[in-house]
Amino acid sequence: MVDPRIYRACMVVVAFAVIVFGFSLQRRPAPLSARLAPGQFFASLQSTESTMAARYPRRSPGSPGDQGLAGYMARQLAGENASGISGFSVQTDRFKAATPSGPATLENVIATKPGLGSGTIVVVSDRNAPAVPGRAELYSSALMLGLAQALSAETLSRSVTLVSTSGQVGVAGATQLARSLAGQPVDAVIVLGNLAGAVVHGPVVVPWSGTDQLAPPLLVGTLANAVGSQAGVANVATGLAGQVARMAFPLAITEQAPFAGQGLPAALVSLSGDRPAAGRVALGPAGRPAALGTALLDAVNALDRGPAVGPPGSYLTLSGQLVPLWAVRLLVLALILPVLAVTVDAAARVRRRGHMLTRWLAWVLAGVAPFVIGVLVLLAARASGALSFTPAGAVAAPTLSGGELTTLILVAAAVAVSFLILRPLFLRLLARSLPEGRRRPESPAADAAAVALSTVLCALSVVVWSANPFAALLLVPALHLWVWLAQPEVRSRRWPVALLLLIGSLPALLILFYYANAYGLSPLALVGSLLLLPGGAMSAGAALYWAVAVGCLASATILSLRALRAGAVTAATPISVRGPATYAGPGSLGGTGSALRR
Repeated sequence: MVDPRIYRACMVVVAFAVIVFGFSLQRRPAPLSARLAPGQFFASLQSTESTMAARYPRRSPGSPGDQGLAGYMARQLAGENASGISGFSVQTDRFKAATPSGPATLENVIATKPGLGSGTIVVVSDRNAPAVPGRAELYSSALMLGLAQALSAETLSRSVTLVSTSGQVGVAGATQLARSLAGQPVDAVIVLGNLAGAVVHGPVVVPWSGTDQLAPPLLVGTLANAVGSQAGVANVATGLAGQVARMAFPLAITEQAPFAGQGLPAALVSLSGDRPAAGRVALGPAGRPAALGTALLDAVNALDRGPAVGPPGSYLTLSGQLVPLWAVRLLVLALILPVLAVTVDAAARVRRRGHMLTRWLAWVLAGVAPFVIGVLVLLAARASGALSFTPAGAVAAPTLSGGELTTLILVAAAVAVSFLILRPLFLRLLARSLPEGRRRPESPAADAAAVALSTVLCALSVVVWSANPFAALLLVPALHLWVWLAQPEVRSRRWPVALLLLIGSLPALLILFYYANAYGLSPLALVGSLLLLPGGAMSAGAALYWAVAVGCLASATILSLRALRAGAVTAATPISVRGPATYAGPGSLGGTGSALRR
């Protein structure tokens, strides 16, 4: 049914796209440098941190301790109590948001020092503490006060805004800030994370967001250069596979995540990467936080005097060079085209042979529908308030309370009932609606079912490619492998079919393993994290197209199992009549010339 010649011919396009991809590499922009003498504004970090920890030991979002620390930060940034800070105008933004302990009123403290020109550099620090408060999480707030003191004596080209946020788990404060800054001339957003831990883990400058958009290379390079030169901490780059995973299935849980969705370039500076420090983290060298403060001041001054860093974008880093988005998009489209071409040809063959392709398209979509229904149930549960925690951003290892567990059971029940009851009922109704001679078509093990599956996969790949080519890249293995299920000699063999299904679904499994390893998640915690994504950190459209992809896997599995069973029955049936297997055709008994070609 599938013509290998068309497939091989279209692979020329893939080879051309690979060549273009290789020639598309670009140099990373040189980092900006300030070369300023920072002074001793960060020498009292430990003292400031100790004062805040003693006054406000419990700082869960919206608690009295959180509100008290917000007031302390506002007074210090406003220049009260001989803080040594001047030139900043302070305002507060109160809002209601979901927190792990329930809805609460949170507060962002915003201090702005105007510059001579246009543009703004924003520095963000969260002041909350985990369930077991330690000392490391307050160093970022203390460093922000030191930065404000250092900038008080400077004349700025761009405005600098310092923001103390609340609601770290679920990034409620950062999301509120990103929405308020949308449409404003923001040049860069620098988010402060764990700056005092003893262990350095992952990239110190984190560019990931809640979308496939990353912090601009100039911003990342400037921060990495400042941190490396002042604090001696190298920024370890993420490998190519990790970059693809991050952009194909965005799951950033730290506070830089929501800014790219509003078109704001943002990066996180943290010794623990994008894995938040929890509990009593062991402190590192005493001078490291002060060195990181100096690095931050250098970076702010460099960004203040340098050119604009540009908006967030999608790119890959390969061997120290940049691969632009258009090259990735071209390569993924070229990988889709061979399967699209053979599927169009196979669909024409199906119609010429009298099969009902539309009937088999309905059969495939019937296998997709239960998973789409599951996503719709999850979105409805979130909208109705059935979930006890509806964060705006992604959350690692959430606590699954009664609402989450009930919703998980409802989603599983909806998928199971739809698949086991509604799907067969729909197929029976569909068969009855067909003409009398078409009510019992060939088995799903037939070629037309596999062609219909490839048609749906091609359509899904093109739609996903238009939205996120990195996500479409995850569908490419299934696209190229499952099309061969239309070949009877492949479909009837057990091990080839098992390998086709496994390798086709392997990218999704590797993505889940990557995040479980990156955030230290158990299988149950990973399920809980995924449960809170649709309608929050993940758009409803993205959740639906992943549901369609899982439904295609289910249809491919059913098709393969029925094909193997049909092949086993055929192999078990003995040959009782010697017919075509021993008949040589016309001319074999004499009198008539053979029709075989010579």
